[in-house]
Amino acid sequence: MVRFTPVVTAAAAATVALVAAGSSTAWARPAAPTGTSPPRAAAMVAGVGHFVYDEPNTQGHRIWFGVAAVTTVDGSTRGEFRYRHALPDGTEVARGRADVTCLRVVGDVAVFTAIVPDGVDPVRNHGYYVKIIDGGRQPDVIVDAQAQNGTEPPPTGCIDPETELPPEVPARPRYPILAGGYVVRSDSARP
Repeated sequence: MVRFTPVVTAAAAATVALVAAGSSTAWARPAAPTGTSPPRAAAMVAGVGHFVYDEPNTQGHRIWFGVAAVTTVDGSTRGEFRYRHALPDGTEVARGRADVTCLRVVGDVAVFTAIVPDGVDPVRNHGYYVKIIDGGRQPDVIVDAQAQNGTEPPPTGCIDPETELPPEVPARPRYPILAGGYVVRSDSARP
């Protein structure tokens, strides 16, 4: 059974692979095969942002999420998501990466799913469900939820963590991005 949880637990998080915090999003730019043009993007989200949890058991925890993902006009999605989780005193409890399996963009809002691939680290069946609201000149806003360590793989389709979680999961709060930011784009105006 897939179990949605609001945050990375310290026990699960301690096992994830290390990545550099605040790294460039260039690492997820897909390369086109030699002699071909890359597919045209229909939707994209890219950036690195920092926010602070304000919930029971995680108050003051500092979170960094980095993402670079595209959905092409043929509907395929590819990209990479990176995360870092630190306690209020700066002690790191998690770093890792996940593959973006779904991206849905409407206006200035991106909803995406990222799944930690098998074999990357000992954490199994871990999914991130993220909503980013591009604030333009104002701070961006983020909402996240996670499904972790269930007996079956988590859903890979897009799930809005504000409106599409199972009823037994508590409502997820919105957090302002304190440093960094994201760019959300849709090419829906083009044929």
